[in-house]
Amino acid sequence: MQASLACSRQRSGSESAMQWNDWIQLATEQAALWQLAVAALVGWLVAFPLARLTRALPEALFNDWDETQAEAGAGLVEGAAGAGVQDPGQQGLEVISPHQAESLKGWRFSFFSLGPIAVAVLALSGHGLVLEAAAICLLGWTLWVLAWIDIETRLLPDVLTQALLWAGLLINCAEYFTSLDQAVMGAAAGYGSLWLLNAVYRALRGTDGMGAGDFKLLAAIGAWLGLTALPAVVLIAASTGVLTGLLLGLIGWRSRGEAIAFGPHLCLGAAVMVFGEQTLRPLLYG
Repeated sequence: MQASLACSRQRSGSESAMQWNDWIQLATEQAALWQLAVAALVGWLVAFPLARLTRALPEALFNDWDETQAEAGAGLVEGAAGAGVQDPGQQGLEVISPHQAESLKGWRFSFFSLGPIAVAVLALSGHGLVLEAAAICLLGWTLWVLAWIDIETRLLPDVLTQALLWAGLLINCAEYFTSLDQAVMGAAAGYGSLWLLNAVYRALRGTDGMGAGDFKLLAAIGAWLGLTALPAVVLIAASTGVLTGLLLGLIGWRSRGEAIAFGPHLCLGAAVMVFGEQTLRPLLYG
């Protein structure tokens, strides 16, 4: 009798412990879901000012060029360099003004907002530290804005690429992503490698293969991720760039010899390195 009572109490205690464990596990899962929901909300809210920036910044640059052109009497002249980007006409690239992009207005924000939301969710899910997640959001959101501006206008404004470069160097003073030595070498190698590649292309073909904004963007990525990450970033960018060019040609959206924006592919390469296996594994496999 006593043995049966003791056994019953033990069984009851075990069931109670299991219930508590189930409640704790459920609460933990619910908390994680709420965190992701909050991250998605933050990303959506941030998308509003970022979307305005993708319009306002190119608009300001084009207005500055228009004023410079009126004062000089011809072309986009040297003084336009003060606007923060290289004269796109000198790069042999077709430039789309913000006014010409008005046709995108209907679906533009809906698609644009997916980027900031995804960055916020991935940053929080893969990096529990608040400061590290905030730094990744800063990097991801800036890359998204740069990619979007480059697609629409073929511009990579210095005000963004240079700020991103310095932010990467400062953040890596605390070695968040890599050592400061790696960050400095990554910035130098990022700029120098594309500059040299473009110099060779210009010597062979008589025209630039890419703009100076691409050099500065890869320098900024190197400042964040370090020298060792650059080969993978460039490989991803080059591969996706070639595939994009072929696809656009097949569907008739790109004529033979027409340049495509390379900046978005560099941004994609950097994103793959940041939101890599460490971040995606918890989402894919639990």
